[in-house]
Amino acid sequence: MEDDLLVETLRDRLPRLYAAGVDYNDIQTLLQRIERIGDWPREWEKLARMRAELGAAAIALGQTVTAGAAFQKAALYFHFGQFVYFADSAEKQRMQQCQQDAYLRAAPYLLPPAQQLTVPFEGVEFQGNLRLPPGIGGRAPCVLLNPGADSTKEEFHTFENEFLARGVATFSYDGPGQGLTWAKMKLRPDFEAPISAVIDRLEQHDAIDAGRIGIWGRSFGAYCALRGATDARLRACISIGGFYDMGEIWSRMPKGTTDSICYALGVETLAEGAELARSYTLARVLGNVGCPVLIVHSGQDNVCPVSESQRMIQELGADAELSVFAEGNHVCDNIPYIVRPLMADWMARKLFSG
Repeated sequence: MEDDLLVETLRDRLPRLYAAGVDYNDIQTLLQRIERIGDWPREWEKLARMRAELGAAAIALGQTVTAGAAFQKAALYFHFGQFVYFADSAEKQRMQQCQQDAYLRAAPYLLPPAQQLTVPFEGVEFQGNLRLPPGIGGRAPCVLLNPGADSTKEEFHTFENEFLARGVATFSYDGPGQGLTWAKMKLRPDFEAPISAVIDRLEQHDAIDAGRIGIWGRSFGAYCALRGATDARLRACISIGGFYDMGEIWSRMPKGTTDSICYALGVETLAEGAELARSYTLARVLGNVGCPVLIVHSGQDNVCPVSESQRMIQELGADAELSVFAEGNHVCDNIPYIVRPLMADWMARKLFSG
C-alpha cells in the first residue's frame, strides 16, 4: 500500500469508520482487497451492494427489522466508498445517490424510523432525515446535526441513536457543498443563512417543539453550528473538533482534508482553496451567540489544533464550556464511548430544562 492518500486514510479515518457503524470484519476484507486509493470506491460498493441484497431478501420475507439494518449499512458503505474519492465528480455523485436511495429504503424500518424532509433555500432544496424519539407525548425537542466537509447525513445513524435514547429528535441534513446538495450549491462561509432555513422548516413540523431546538456539528460542521447559533431560536449548541479560522490553519491540515474542502468549495487547486479558506472565520461572530455552548476538542487532533477551541471559549463568555480529551484524535472518533454520551447528555439537559 504505497499510495500516500490511502495510507493517510487508513491511519486517520479507521476510528471514524468504526464509530459510524462499519463492521470490523468488513474492514478486514477491505484491507485485503484495497491496494491503492483508486480501488477504494469499487471495493466499498461491492460490500454496499451485498448489504442491499440482504435487505431486499429480508423484505421479501417480511423481515423488516433485518431489512432496515441491512439497507442502513448499505447506505453507510456507499458513503464511505466516496468520501475520500475526488478523481471523478460524476462517479462520486452517483455513489452519493446510491447512499441516499439505500437509506430511504431503510428509513421506514429503522428503530425509530426516519422520514425525509426537504428544506427550501435560495432556489434549491436540502434533503434531510428526521427521526422522532419513541414514547414522547406531544412535541419533541430536536437537535440539528451538521456534517463536516466530507461527511453526509447518512453517516450519523449511530450518533442519532444517542440523542433519540434521551428523548431528543434528530434532523441530519446535507447543506451547501455537502452530499447531493454539492451539485446545486457549493460550500459557503455564511452557514447561518442555510441553518436559519432549516430551523424555519423544523418549526413547521407538528412533532417538533419549536422552542426546544439545538444544534451540533463536527469538524467543518462545528464551524457551521457556531455560526448557526447566532440564531436566537436555538437553545443550545455543541461544537466538536472545529476551527476558529480555517485560513490560519490551512497549511497544517492533512492533504485528505484540504482535498475534501476544495471539492466542497468547487475549486480545482489547493491554492484556490487556501484563498477561499480565509473567508471561513468566527471572528466577530461568537459575540452574537446567545445560547449555551459546549466545545469539545482533542489533544491529538491533526486537523484542527485545540488552540482553535480555546479561542472560541475566550470570545463566547460565561455560558460556554470546554472539554478537552488528551487522548482523542480528530473529532474524538477514537473515544466515542466517552464523548458521544457526554454530548447527548449535555444537549438533552439543555433542551429539557426550563
